[in-house]
Amino acid sequence: MPQQNALAGLVPKMDLVGPTVADDIQRAIWRYGADEVKAAVKEATKAKRGRKREPDWSELRDVITADARLWLSGEDPFSARSNYAIAKEFAERNPGHSPISTHKRIERKLSRGPYDRRWFVLVTAQNLSRNDFPYPLHLQAIEALAELTKETDPEIWRTSLDRKRAIVADYEAREGSPPSPEMTFEEVEDAVQKGALNALAAPVRPGGIFGRGPSKRGLLAAYKNDAADDSND
Repeated sequence: MPQQNALAGLVPKMDLVGPTVADDIQRAIWRYGADEVKAAVKEATKAKRGRKREPDWSELRDVITADARLWLSGEDPFSARSNYAIAKEFAERNPGHSPISTHKRIERKLSRGPYDRRWFVLVTAQNLSRNDFPYPLHLQAIEALAELTKETDPEIWRTSLDRKRAIVADYEAREGSPPSPEMTFEEVEDAVQKGALNALAAPVRPGGIFGRGPSKRGLLAAYKNDAADDSND
């Protein structure tokens, strides 16, 4: 039983009836003490835990992946299968809740922006296409993301698109022709990186880098030898 404040006996026995919240709190402090009132207020105003969030998107992963592959094959997954049909199948596969409420929840998540079914499909498409599809499809997926509404931060995708187009342009400048359409973006990027490393390791033309005399060492070789000399000092 909580210990009463010493002043509690001097306060008339009356209900906490205002006229203001401050009056009620002050009377409570007189009766029970400040610490008891603080603890009671903290408990009474503690945020209540809501309904457990449903892991819908994780369970829809197979649906989104199938849509992404369909999109990368040149078809329109949004016409092939409606949000209503996906929600209906989901509700049938997940018994135990109200089928109607589950159906409505899934259909709402698939259609409500900005991060709706289309966004998830395009993000998945650009992930899949980097290593497993021809590089033009990878660029096409990023370009589609860059054209979505401003609420999805399309600037991020525009920046990514510019950077990846620059890598393709670098490949063409080094090789004298565009990458083969069958190459993945991963292969294009690896080729550019290897080309840059080979250029650093290649022998320098006579006259040296700055015209200081003949040199046949590559840039990396020069740094390697300098490091070896320092270690021997």
